[in-house]
Amino acid sequence: MSKTVKFVVVGAGNISNTRHIPALKKIKNAEIVGVISDKIERARKTAEKHNIPHAAQIKESSGGLEVTNADWMDDADAWVIGAPPHFHYPLVKLGLSLGKHVLVEKPMMMNENECNELIKIAKSKNKVFYVMHNFQYANKMLKLNNIIASKKHGEVISITEVQFTNRDRRLPEWYNDLPLGLFYDEAAHFLYLPERHVGKLQIQQAYAVYDSANSEATPVTLSVNATAGKVPLTMFLNFRSPVCEWYYMVSFRKDIYIYDFFKDILIHLPTDGEHLGKDVLRSSIKYTCQYWGQFIANGIRMVTGNLLYGHDKVLGSFVSAIIDGNVDKFLTAENGKINVVAANSIVEKVNKR
Repeated sequence: MSKTVKFVVVGAGNISNTRHIPALKKIKNAEIVGVISDKIERARKTAEKHNIPHAAQIKESSGGLEVTNADWMDDADAWVIGAPPHFHYPLVKLGLSLGKHVLVEKPMMMNENECNELIKIAKSKNKVFYVMHNFQYANKMLKLNNIIASKKHGEVISITEVQFTNRDRRLPEWYNDLPLGLFYDEAAHFLYLPERHVGKLQIQQAYAVYDSANSEATPVTLSVNATAGKVPLTMFLNFRSPVCEWYYMVSFRKDIYIYDFFKDILIHLPTDGEHLGKDVLRSSIKYTCQYWGQFIANGIRMVTGNLLYGHDKVLGSFVSAIIDGNVDKFLTAENGKINVVAANSIVEKVNKR
């Protein structure tokens, strides 16, 4: 293989246009040769927008999925799949059957059996099979990875994850077709981080509250109690919020780190001791200064198209794995399967209530 990996972008929706394609364009050993979608007009529009030479349509046939009128596909080395989750299985299977390395968006698959089958196919064809678990490589999360690994504050004693979702934001049309709706689409980010940081996930309890006047799959709120290794993990997700905010909070004995997903901001606060007025004031000043300093810097990155939440680093790692065999264990399909199993465990516990 040449030192340039030729990519096909599979899917022409928001994630492909705003994350995958901009990230690939920043990688010197990557070249995008085409876009494919189930809607040829969308594929052509995306290709034209990003100056990509080819576009093609993917269709269902008697033998499964096939790509029509795409002789140029033979020269491609890899697929990056940004289609809805319930299409991941047939698309990954097609890509592997065509001899392509594959990176698929989270969640990797809909169940463990699909994961196992495709992992086996990828191994039999000696192809790299990655999953887009990107937030672990966002700029400030990289810093938190190092802090936790270094044990500079000792052992982690708890992890708390909070999600507020505004339904008026850009949301995919298909999310309520998934188990627990939006939860299943977004859960991977809340599962691979504690798994990486402190150990194997065990889901203890999951409880969802629904709107009795609405039959949609996404609950109003979802609470999860779990352990990651020996560390208590609590998740609280509100899918009926007026704002969108996601937080990942790691507590040590005398320090806490608060990661803001959407702004890629990491706040460090030491203990506030007896919680006296001066302690509260000190914490407030520390929080405010750290927040605005990072907010300004990341605002510039966002405006200039350089705030990619780790997508660029994941795709760079994918290219390295293809060319040099440098596989990142945190991005492998085997790791993706762990998250699928955990997400389905939460679904099962909710449905049993």
